[in-house]
Formats: sequence, C-alpha cells, structure tokens
Amino acid sequence: MVGVALFFTGCEDLFDDVEPATSVSGEEALSSPEGVEAIRASMYSTVRAAKEYTTRYFIAPDSFTDLLRGRPGTTRYQGYNEATEGDGTTLHLTSWGASYDIIQDANLLIGGVPEGVLEPDVEELYRGEALAMRAFAMHHLVRGYGYEPGREVDGWDAGIIIRTDPVMDEEDADARPRNTVTEVYDQIIDDLDEAAGLLEGYVSQGRMDESFVHGLAARVHLYAGNYELAAQHAQTVIDIGEYPLADTESAVVGMFGLPGNPGSHPETIFLLVVDGSTEYFTAAFGDPLDWMVNTGPSAYTSNQWVAQLPVQQVLDRYEEGDYRLGWYNECFDHRDGSTPSDCDAVNDQGWTIDKFPASKHVGNQADDMPYMRTGEIYLILAEAEAKAANDPSAGAPALNTLRNARGVGNVPSSALASMEAFEDFILDERVRELIAEGHRFWDLKRLGRDIRNPDGSTKFRTDSHRILAPLPVDEFSVNELLTQNPGYPGGN
Repeated sequence: MVGVALFFTGCEDLFDDVEPATSVSGEEALSSPEGVEAIRASMYSTVRAAKEYTTRYFIAPDSFTDLLRGRPGTTRYQGYNEATEGDGTTLHLTSWGASYDIIQDANLLIGGVPEGVLEPDVEELYRGEALAMRAFAMHHLVRGYGYEPGREVDGWDAGIIIRTDPVMDEEDADARPRNTVTEVYDQIIDDLDEAAGLLEGYVSQGRMDESFVHGLAARVHLYAGNYELAAQHAQTVIDIGEYPLADTESAVVGMFGLPGNPGSHPETIFLLVVDGSTEYFTAAFGDPLDWMVNTGPSAYTSNQWVAQLPVQQVLDRYEEGDYRLGWYNECFDHRDGSTPSDCDAVNDQGWTIDKFPASKHVGNQADDMPYMRTGEIYLILAEAEAKAANDPSAGAPALNTLRNARGVGNVPSSALASMEAFEDFILDERVRELIAEGHRFWDLKRLGRDIRNPDGSTKFRTDSHRILAPLPVDEFSVNELLTQNPGYPGGN
C-alpha cells in the first residue's frame, strides 16, 4: 500500500496527520483515475499505519480491563493494566487524529471525485467502500468519546464532530461543535445503508465488501440497542455465506493463517493484508522497524516483547476440548527462538495468545489485521435475537451453532435461566472467541458494566467519567466550539 493524503496550510491542527512527506492538492489528486486510486489506497494504509487501529485497537481493550496483564519486567501497555489517571487525564483507547485522517480520505472519495474521472461502476464501488470506511472510523470514534444511544450519565449526550464533506482548502476545515451521539449513529447507519446498495454482490476480503457492511451494521445496531436490526444484518452476513465458520479443530486453530495470504483466514470478513516482504520498509516516518513492530499485535502477545498475557481467569473460562484453546501456546518468542521469563506469573500454564503468528512465518512483525470475523457475527445474532424477544432461548440456536463449530456443544441450561444469566454467558463466550481482537472494554461499556481487574476489584465504575476518553487538549486551541468530556481538564 502507498500513502497519499492532502495537506492544506492552516489545517494542520484539525487534520494534523493528513499528509505524508509529499503532498498534492485535492483537485490534482482527484483529477485522474490514478490519483483517485492513490487516495483509495491511502484510506486503507492509514488504518494500517496507526497504532490506534492496530495494536491499540486489538490488544489495549483487553489490557484495559480484566483479560490481559503484563509479564513481569515488561512495560508495554502497563499503563492500560493500571489505568493510571495521573494529572486528571486518563490513558484511554483514543483515536481522534487517526480516525479523522481516515474520514478525510473517505470524504474525498465520496464527495470529491469529479464526474467522468472514473467509470460509473468503479465510481460506485469506490464510493461504497468509502462510505463503509467512514462508518467504521466514525463508530470507533464515537464509542470512545461518547456513550451509546439512549444511555447518558447526568444528561451528557455529546458524541463527535460529523464531517462528511472533503476538505479541499482551509475554509472547508471550519470549527464545529460536537454532534450528539444519536446524530452520529444516524449518520453511520445512513452511510451503511447506502454502502449496502452500492456494494451488493461485491466480495473482497481485503476491502470493504457487502458482507463487511452488513457485519458492521449488525455491530452498530447492537451497540445502539436496535436488536431486531442487528439480528437482521447478522443473518444477512450468514446468508451471503462468503466467510463460513471453521468447524474442525485444525481449521479453528489455524484460522488466523499465514500473513499475506488471505485464503488462510477463512472466517475473516475484513482482513487488512500486510506484505511483510515489502510493506515492512514502507513507513513514511521514523524507523521502519519501530513502525512495523509497534503496529504488529504479535509483538505484544507472542514475540518481541511478549508483554501482555492472558490471566488465569481467561483460561478458566474454556471447557475441556474447546478447539479455541489452540489459540494459546507456551511462552516462546517466535522471532528469535528464546523463552521469555516469568510467563507463569500471569497464568499458571505460562501461556501466550498465539492469534497473530506473523514472525513464525516471515521473520518480522508484519501481522495481517482481522477486523471482523464470522464468529463475532454469530455472537451478535445470538445476543440480538435474545434481547429482541426478551427470551434467552431465542438466542440459543445461533450460539449453539458457534459453540458446536468450536467443539464444545450446546449452551448449558443454566445460561438460559434468565436474560441476566444469558448476558453473563455471552460475555464469557465473547471472551473465549474474541480475546485480543479488540472487544472487551467496549462490550463492558455498552452494557453498562463496571470495568474490573482480574481479581474482581473495580477499576472504575460504569458511571465514572473515565469510561469516556478525554478529547485531545490541542484540539481546543483551534476549535473554540469543542467541549471536553466531563471530569477532564481543558476545553471550555
């Protein structure tokens, strides 16, 4: 992938990461098919280059909660383990700058391509991808900086700034207040509805395709509490059938596959593929080695630093014979063949999470990024159907399908005794299925659960101001209409 983005003098603070070393005007970049294709590539590569959408996206939500803890002697993500508040700010799962960079590229493709530059079918395809990408970035933003629709604390309903027009010059980057959470979700859902029509029949695991659009819509509606719609979109993904569940032990254990080989990721609906033999050297800033390591989740879980390991309470959630136990391995640095020390201080077995096996195959940290898998879709379907019907048995068929594919059989009757028991069970199932894929903190937050430590003690309550991320302080110097989230210093 190559990075192309646009730089406009005077807009650095609103879009401070928009440009690489070489920049072109918006009109010039959009005036040819080659320029448009470069912006499309930039949209995807910006995701790949940002820690907020790589290591921080996948690993930090579990480190921030009760699933992962640091191996003694390591420091990576220790701040998330401890959730230190310091001077009044809180280390958080923030994504402001990177997300608006992605949104800017998407907006250029949605609203900035002059008529006739692209063939009509290509223009529709690129627009559909961009709408889906904008929705993806906006949802990641709003779930960090705002509550979910219908859930407010002390009446606070601020979300993020909705920007849907391309920034062609500094006049376009006007100061705006934050939109409400409901307005942001409405925009996300509108984008996904339009994208679904434009991408109907389109299959591309490494791009935003039809299955991903419906999968993201299912996720968004689940967060919003629109359970019938969440179930409908999840079922649509399953009916499309492009990414079926793995259902044998070898297929489950190996589903995260070989880096750079999409065919070895059968369940992944959107896979950002990284070619370790070339992209390893393509960083536009800093040291390429440092860039690749810090955006490769395997460096945090199974090689290099081996910094964040599953706690014993995670491993105790699995039943005997669960194929997913094959996603763990004895502590071993695949990068250099060494055995890190003190892994058994985090869990009795001294196990690491081996979902990101990059270094075992290509000798560096070039991890492919699985942003959505079919396993999550079945979990969404189960939760949404149960909550839409207010009946846990309505969610059992989807959950049984997933569990049987993982070798553990049907949902136990105790989990169907009440809606509370079912929600507790499905939260545990999401841990078993989705650990180190970026969900735990967001699941607890959207369900109004306290954030706890592995020993069960409370890290912070669900009504604490710390459940929301603080907006970057620098933003207030260039946008006088911004308001800071409650409890944090700065802003107006």
